[in-house]
Amino acid sequence: MGAVRFMLVRFEEIPKPLVSSSVITLGNFDGVHLGHQELFRRTVDRAQELGVASVALSFFPHPLRVLNPSKAPLMLLPIDEKVRLIGSSGLDYFLCIRFTPEFASLRASVFVKEVLVDGLSAKEIYIGRDFRFGRGREGDVRYLKEMGDQFQFSVKVVDPVVVEGHLVSSTRIRRLIMEGDVFGAWKLLGRPYKLIGRVVRGAGRGKKLGFPTANIDPENEVIPKNGVYAAAVEIGDSIYPSVVSIGYNPTFGEEKVKKIEAYIIDFCEDLYDKRIGILFFDRIREEEKFPTPRMLVEQIGRDVREAKRKWVRYSSGYG
Repeated sequence: MGAVRFMLVRFEEIPKPLVSSSVITLGNFDGVHLGHQELFRRTVDRAQELGVASVALSFFPHPLRVLNPSKAPLMLLPIDEKVRLIGSSGLDYFLCIRFTPEFASLRASVFVKEVLVDGLSAKEIYIGRDFRFGRGREGDVRYLKEMGDQFQFSVKVVDPVVVEGHLVSSTRIRRLIMEGDVFGAWKLLGRPYKLIGRVVRGAGRGKKLGFPTANIDPENEVIPKNGVYAAAVEIGDSIYPSVVSIGYNPTFGEEKVKKIEAYIIDFCEDLYDKRIGILFFDRIREEEKFPTPRMLVEQIGRDVREAKRKWVRYSSGYG
């Protein structure tokens, strides 16, 4: 499987044609969840059948960041992680169009002609049933099918994926994570939720307590609810079981400074300024304020034992 070719370009910069013929899927793809993965699978399989390029087409930033910032959703993934995950699906191209006020003003007909037809030479297009595009969201599935009749491409609507009776959606995944149900989010993502960030200097209190932690400055916008989690830390190609605390260190009166701290079990290397990933398996408990540091240490010891048990249970399902 070759690496995906990622392009982040303005509308007017798209080569015409970029490819001689293609099968395309359209969407925002935040989270790259099981529903998105089904779109990618269908797109790749059909492109291989036809012997043409497979393309995921998206927009950056999210359109609401431009059109209505106060209602824009928090993003689940940094852009480079989205590229990595989409690339692992076997697609040939991941084309992101910069979403600007000028692009937002384009009529749906111009988008179809200039991008899908002249730029990507579309033969088939796979979309979710709620996909909208063009000025004022004037383009919908019905309109795209009408344009397909005019320009000789077909449109396939892919039904949402359902897990345990719930539709898989980025909105639901965000809510689960922010409620602390990271295990529930894992089921819809098809993998543990990964928080990516750089290790920064902390107060050094964890080391004094016997549990040195890596303090993370997160790149993700969606942060799990305050509490203690069984997790794993990804450092390069290696993964280590961990306990992660998110919150304000109430035992030490730091209620104004929210922190994400990872205690990496049986690990002692200096990670300062390294970019790492935290894979959230399950929530262990609420954040608590303890009467004494000693009682906190005793609880952390119990958290570590619980995290190890969950690591044994869940690590075989990570991949």
